[in-house]
Amino acid sequence: MKIYIDQLKEGCILSKNIVSASNKLLACKNTVVSKHIKEALQAFLINEVEVESILEDGKVFQPSYMLDEKQKVKEEEKVEIEHNKSFYQLYNDTVLSYKQLYIGWQSGALIDITKVRQVILPLVSKLGDHEEEILKLYLYSKQEEYIYHHSVSVALLSAFLAKKLEYKQGDINQIALTGLLCDCGMAKISPNIMTKKVTLTEREYKDIKQHPIHSYNLLKNITSIKEGVKMGVLQHHERIDSSGYPLGVKGEQLHPYSNIVALADTYQAMVSVRPYRSKQSPFKVLEQIIQDDFGKFDLKVVNELKKALIKFSAGTKVKLSNGLEAEIVFVDEQYPTRPIIRSAQTGEIIALKNKSELFIEELL
Repeated sequence: MKIYIDQLKEGCILSKNIVSASNKLLACKNTVVSKHIKEALQAFLINEVEVESILEDGKVFQPSYMLDEKQKVKEEEKVEIEHNKSFYQLYNDTVLSYKQLYIGWQSGALIDITKVRQVILPLVSKLGDHEEEILKLYLYSKQEEYIYHHSVSVALLSAFLAKKLEYKQGDINQIALTGLLCDCGMAKISPNIMTKKVTLTEREYKDIKQHPIHSYNLLKNITSIKEGVKMGVLQHHERIDSSGYPLGVKGEQLHPYSNIVALADTYQAMVSVRPYRSKQSPFKVLEQIIQDDFGKFDLKVVNELKKALIKFSAGTKVKLSNGLEAEIVFVDEQYPTRPIIRSAQTGEIIALKNKSELFIEELL
């Protein structure tokens, strides 16, 4: 018997296996539904399930409610539409959903972690089929809605890096939550500061640097969030060499989740368009991270980002800092930010490692 997920009661017995959009087994046939199982199914946006019976007051009875046939057709059509959406469309839907949550937090609403999971985990489950798009998320970011795009992008890049570091899926999901929520405390900071197009005052910058604490305070009393998520949120601006904030902790004091999210957060912030500057190319940003920020980030995490960029670079069209357009021909692992390129205008092959005055300004 098929019922809606919101009709599912504790004690229901599942009559069929339930799988996610990525064909991951979520619950087995004959499972007796608990509160935890129902929340997990809702987090993966399962709309309806097959049940045999419901246990209530120690008695077994068949539920009297059935899905209306027209409603059933509409649900099936909705699932088909979702299935056919591009990764960009799914990403944009996720950004809009996160925006609604964030606006609620600005108004004083408490964080509903079940809704947060429902927003991000379905997209995380699709990472395996869309790895190349993860490094191009900055292209979708809009200046006026930066905070929403940034949070979703950090969540996805953090999950991507965690996967490359061979974390288990459970940890990958938690790291994605950490990335999504690391800036939730920005909701407690004046929007005027967030959209300011000139240099912040010392007081405004000090306020901004309090957002990890605001984020942690919003999460600290939520018992269904793992401590690693809370610590990752609190520490995502800390650095291995103790140069970060808000507490200046370092090295082994940093939670592994924070090491991943710290790099994802910095990378996404640097490549994305901001109120006070235009977007930067991944190559230029990675070069800055490797050279200028050496010793600040976990080297294992930096290496995974570097390998990912190398893998997806060949054939990419780029614009150089002198305005010329070119195509990447080859990326040397020793010089990942300075590949060999072919000029679109002249066909000339140029090794950027030998041209220190040139760098890749933009991906086309």
